[in-house]
Amino acid sequence: MTLRVEDYMYVLEQLQTQYGFTKEHAEDAIERMSQSPDVFNGFVSFLRTGNHPDLSYSGYEVNDLMLNYGLSPVGAYLMLALIAVDPNRAQGYLDELRDDIMETVEYNPDGSIKKITFRTAGIASSEAPTCPKCGKKATWVEQYKRWYCYDCKDYL
Repeated sequence: MTLRVEDYMYVLEQLQTQYGFTKEHAEDAIERMSQSPDVFNGFVSFLRTGNHPDLSYSGYEVNDLMLNYGLSPVGAYLMLALIAVDPNRAQGYLDELRDDIMETVEYNPDGSIKKITFRTAGIASSEAPTCPKCGKKATWVEQYKRWYCYDCKDYL
């Protein structure tokens, strides 16, 4: 794909000034994003207007990637470009993000652990429903659009 020089320079500048990328990092991001012309042009549109265009690959959209996987706008567009050109590789990355467990540890005054709260990236544990069988928090599985209990190994 041949990029318009104006768009290339605009994105290069925005990645450096708005997102703190080095020039080399910004050039790499542009190269990867431009593997899917629609995604690159969508990112240009987002930078200019602040609105995400309606782009969907393999059922994923930019807003979904930001909300459910905790990606920044740049990360979401880069992931969408990868989904467009190599869906299997992208799905592997998304699965790793979804499986990445985050924990919050609360301590007693004596320093012992009082409580450990786990949640998956992208969805706060307070938003997740509890499993009717075991009472533990469920995890949203975007691919199937369903809540899943890892303890019971069953969908809600």
